[in-house]
Amino acid sequence: MVQDPIFIIGTERSGTNLLRLMLDAHPAVAVPHPPHILKNLFALEPSYGDLSDDRRFRTLIRDVARLVALHAYPWGFPIDEEAVFRQASGRSLICVYFAVYDQYAARAGKPRWCCKSTHMIRHVALVRHHRPAAKFILMVRDGRDVAVSARQSIFNRYSAYYAARLWSEEQRIGIYWLNRLSDREIRLLRYEDLLAEPRKTVESLCSFLDIPFQDGMLRYYETPEARTCASLSEDWRNTDQPLLSGNSGKFKQALSPEEIALYEDIAAPELDYFSYPLCRPLHESERQRALGVPFRLRYAGAELYHLLRVQGRRLFRDRNFSKRFRKFCFMQSLKLRRGWL
Repeated sequence: MVQDPIFIIGTERSGTNLLRLMLDAHPAVAVPHPPHILKNLFALEPSYGDLSDDRRFRTLIRDVARLVALHAYPWGFPIDEEAVFRQASGRSLICVYFAVYDQYAARAGKPRWCCKSTHMIRHVALVRHHRPAAKFILMVRDGRDVAVSARQSIFNRYSAYYAARLWSEEQRIGIYWLNRLSDREIRLLRYEDLLAEPRKTVESLCSFLDIPFQDGMLRYYETPEARTCASLSEDWRNTDQPLLSGNSGKFKQALSPEEIALYEDIAAPELDYFSYPLCRPLHESERQRALGVPFRLRYAGAELYHLLRVQGRRLFRDRNFSKRFRKFCFMQSLKLRRGWL
């Protein structure tokens, strides 16, 4: 059992897949692409009933294994459900999750695993209760650049309005844990710092994780894992390339002045906390208009338009689209069966 796992938490489109590949290039850390077990199943856990009943617990394990099998980024082996049943330290979803990741690390031949499911930012307390030696990396990127990246991605909100609300919420959670945990338990890593000083940043991160720095971590793009990642989806197409040193500040050209002002009005405290300077204040007339129904309808329409556009393009371009669709169908059927919809 891995007692000191690593968790990359934060917001999608913040460079976390890049960090995943860097850490996975280390001989002591296994970092699979995450099937988001808790994100998908946490709300459903009560519907399984009393998990001290072997049959109910096996049903939960079977559904977790199926979720992993349908993940758009294949793990390369089927989950051994009987091993999970025997090795789970308790009768709960989080214990099944730990046993599944322990199994991945064992298959990879590495003593430690890291989870890149950024959504685990909402489960830090639960993780610490079960694995008190766990370490957390809060990865942060200028939220306005996150909004730009999200417009071409299937993993986030599309409009500046919704992207700002999500980013602000998740950064507030991150700030809470930064202020509550010690510097031995959590480390802030800004995407922009990783771009500007990759070696210094990764060396410091390795010191925090108590692992020796390896030069190969900066050559992550040469690994088979990076090539596989880049081949599966447009969202990961740059993962087999060296660091894009100029990949910051794009929002100044990609977002309209109105979108920038709106984003900053929603997320100004969090942008300021992480040292991202504001461009301009939101004028009072814009603030009032943002409260109106026509404004919200416009952004809801923009969200739907970008969703259809991006998903339609992925249908023809992404190798893993069929797997993502099958996983979506599985989750909908599971929610129906568990009486959650």
